[in-house]
Amino acid sequence: MKKAAKGILRILLVILFVILIGAGIIFCLRMYHDRKYGNAVSLTDADVTDISQYPTELEGIDVEYVDHGAFQGFHLRPDNKLYRGVVVFYGGSDGSPFFEVAQSYAEKGYETLSVFLFGMKNQPKELTGVPLEQFADVLDYIDSSIEDHDPITVMGVSKGAEYVLNIAAKYDEISNVILMAPVAYTFSGLNSSAVSSASSWTWEGEEIPYIDIQKAPFSSVCKDMLLPMMTGAPLNFRDLYDAALNADMDRDLKLIPAGHIKGDILVIYGEDDGMMDTKKMADLIREQNANTKICGYENAGHMFSGDGIMTEFGMRMNLGGTVEGNEKAMLACTKEMDDFLGTHHSR
Repeated sequence: MKKAAKGILRILLVILFVILIGAGIIFCLRMYHDRKYGNAVSLTDADVTDISQYPTELEGIDVEYVDHGAFQGFHLRPDNKLYRGVVVFYGGSDGSPFFEVAQSYAEKGYETLSVFLFGMKNQPKELTGVPLEQFADVLDYIDSSIEDHDPITVMGVSKGAEYVLNIAAKYDEISNVILMAPVAYTFSGLNSSAVSSASSWTWEGEEIPYIDIQKAPFSSVCKDMLLPMMTGAPLNFRDLYDAALNADMDRDLKLIPAGHIKGDILVIYGEDDGMMDTKKMADLIREQNANTKICGYENAGHMFSGDGIMTEFGMRMNLGGTVEGNEKAMLACTKEMDDFLGTHHSR
C-alpha cells in the first residue's frame, strides 16, 4: 500500500511539475507577445454604429442619414455630380458603412451610399443570419430617391465582399461589383465570441449553405486559435479557413454563384493576406465569371493598412502585409478603382 501511495504521489508530482512548466512557458510567451504586439492598432477604435461620429456637414457634399427599412446608412450627394449612377459601399466584419471611402468618391463627383451591414435598426444585431433581402430596401430607396441612378456599382470588403458577391448573384439591378479581400464561398457568421454556428446570410428565410469554421479539424483549432489566444500571439485565420474548406466535402455547394452576375467585377487582394487565401478566392470567382479583373499586390495584407497585426474583440489577428507594401497597394488599388468606376459611370 505504501509503495502504491508513493507511486501515485510521484505521478501527481510529475503532473504538477508539467503543469507548472507549461504555465510558465505560456506566461513567458504572453509577456513576449504583449511586448512585441502591444501597440497593435484596433480594427474598430470606436463603435461603428454610433452615428454621431460620422460627419453630417462636408464641403460640397450633402450628407443625409437614411432610415429606410433595413437600409440604414448615409446618402452622399455631391453639389457637382460628375458621374452617372450611384456607388454603394459596405465595410467588413464590423458592419461599418465604409464611410470614409464613400466620402472620398463623393468628393470626386460620384453620388454614393454608405450602408451598414448589421447592428442597426431593422437589422440583425450580429453578423449571423443577415438577410440578403436587406439590399432590396437599398434598391427601393435608389429607385425612389435618386433620379440618375443607372448604373449601380456595389463595393464590399472582406465579409462585406462576401455579402456583395451574394447579392450581386441575386439582384440583376446591380451593374458592376468591386470586391476587396474577396470571398468566393459563404462562411459561418461571426459574433462576439468570434465564430457562430450558423450561416452569415439567409435568403427567403432559409440559411445560405455555408462552410462551417467550427468543423475545422481540432488540431487546426488548437494551433491557429486556442494556442494563440492563450499566449497572446496573433490568430491565424487563414490556415483555419483553409482547414475548414478542405474538411468540407460539400464545399462546392457553398460556392457563391458568381457566374450569375451580368456586370463586370473588379477583384482586389493582397498576396500576403493573413486572414484568408484571397488569391484562391479571386481565381475561383474568375473561373465562374470571365468578366472579372483581378489585381493582386505583393507584400500587402487583408486590409492594406498598418504592419499586418491588428486587434478586434480583444484578440490579435494576423492580417498580413508590411507597412510599405500595404501603403503601395492602397495607392495602386485606388487608381484601379478610379479607372473602373470612371469607365462604367462616365457621362
